Amino acid sequence: MEELKGEYEKLNNIQIEFKPNTFENALRKANQDFANKTGLYDIVLQYNFSLSSFVRNDYIFDINDLTKNFSNDQKNFESDLFSNAWQEVGYYYKNPSNILEGTTKVGYPFAANTMLLVYNKEMFENLDNKVAYTKKYNEELAIPRNWKQFRSIADFFTNPEKQTFGVCMQGAADGWLYYEYCNFLFGMGGTVFDKQRGWNGDVNTPLKINSEEALNATRFYKSLKPFNAGNFITTDATEQIKLLKNGNIAMGIVWSDFLYSFVYDDSGSTDNRFDFAPIPGQKSPLAGGSFYINKQSRNAREAVKYVMNLMQKPNQIELTKKGLCSPLKSTYDDPEVQKIPYISALKSSLDRGVYMFEAGPESDLVSQTLTNYLQQLWDDKVTVEQALLRAEKDIIEGRIEIYKALK
Repeated sequence: MEELKGEYEKLNNIQIEFKPNTFENALRKANQDFANKTGLYDIVLQYNFSLSSFVRNDYIFDINDLTKNFSNDQKNFESDLFSNAWQEVGYYYKNPSNILEGTTKVGYPFAANTMLLVYNKEMFENLDNKVAYTKKYNEELAIPRNWKQFRSIADFFTNPEKQTFGVCMQGAADGWLYYEYCNFLFGMGGTVFDKQRGWNGDVNTPLKINSEEALNATRFYKSLKPFNAGNFITTDATEQIKLLKNGNIAMGIVWSDFLYSFVYDDSGSTDNRFDFAPIPGQKSPLAGGSFYINKQSRNAREAVKYVMNLMQKPNQIELTKKGLCSPLKSTYDDPEVQKIPYISALKSSLDRGVYMFEAGPESDLVSQTLTNYLQQLWDDKVTVEQALLRAEKDIIEGRIEIYKALK
C-alpha cells in the first residue's frame, strides 16, 4: 500500500500516514485507541477474530452508513469480491444482542487468505520415486486428491536413513496448530460448531468436536507423526517454510500469505523447486482480515474513500504482484498475476473456500483449548478420545462464562 499512496495523495490533496507495527502491537494499540475513544487511527487493519469485539463495543462503522453517497461505479468492486471470503471477514450481526436481525457489512477485506498444499517437485518428479511408489501403492505418484493419498505419500517419502520426510506440520501454539488441524477436521467431514460462519453462533450453538467425524480426523492427524519433520511443538509457519526449503520434505500445508516470501528471494529470483495445489478434498479454509473504519475518526469519509480506491482492480493487481492474496476475483485473471507460481492454486482454493476457523467471542478459547489437548495427544499424554472429550468439556464450560460476561 505504501507504493500506491503517493499518487493518491497528489490526486486527492491529502496526506496518508501509515503506522506499521507487529501484529501484537497493532492489535493492542488499536484496542487502546478504540476503548479510549481517542480516534488516533482512521483505518484499522485486523483479522476476523476481532470482529466480535469491534462490533459489540460499537468501535467501528457499518460500511453501508459510509458508502451510501458514493456512486455505483465506485462500489462496483463489491460484486467482484469472493463472496464467501468477504462474508467471513467483513460481515457481522446488525445487532449482536439480537442475532435474528440479520447481518451487515462492517469492513472491506484487505486480504483473502487460505492454506495451500506445497509439494517438492523434485521429489515427486524423480523417476525412481515414481516407479517405487507405483509398485508399492499400485497408483501413480501425483498430487494427493484425497487424504488417504496424502498419508500414503507422507509414508512413502519418510526414510530416516536418507533423512527425508513426508510432511512438515505446524504444531506451535498461538493458532498455528489449531488452524492447520482444522484443514484435516473439516476436510474429513467434521466441524467445530454446527454453523455457517466463523462469527456465527451463541452459547447454545452445537459443539461438534467430539463427533465420529472429528474422532476419525484426529486419529488420522495423529497418524502422521512418524512422517513429520521438525520439532512439532515449536514449528510455526516461518519455521515450517525454513524446513521445507531444506529440500528433503515432500509436502506441507502452508498459509497463502507466506507464499510470496517462500517463492521469491530479496532479489526477485524464483525458487522453482516447489509447486502448489489446493489441499486434498473439496474444501479449503477461509481467513484474512478487513479494513475497519474507526467510529471516532474525524476523517471517516476520506478513510473509506481511500479504502475503496485500494479495492479497485488496477491497485489490487499491483498489490497481488507484491504478495497480497487479493479478495478481488478478477485480479487473478490478469496475465502478469498469473505468472506467480501459486496463483492458480490460490484462486481455486478461494473459489471453494468455507468457514473453518472460529471468529466469535469464544474464538481464543477454542483455539487455545484444542491446541493444548492436541499437543498433549502428539506427546502421547492423552488418547484421541480423551483429548476431544476434555476439549469439549472445557469449551462448553468456558463458553458459558464468556457469554455471561457479554450480557
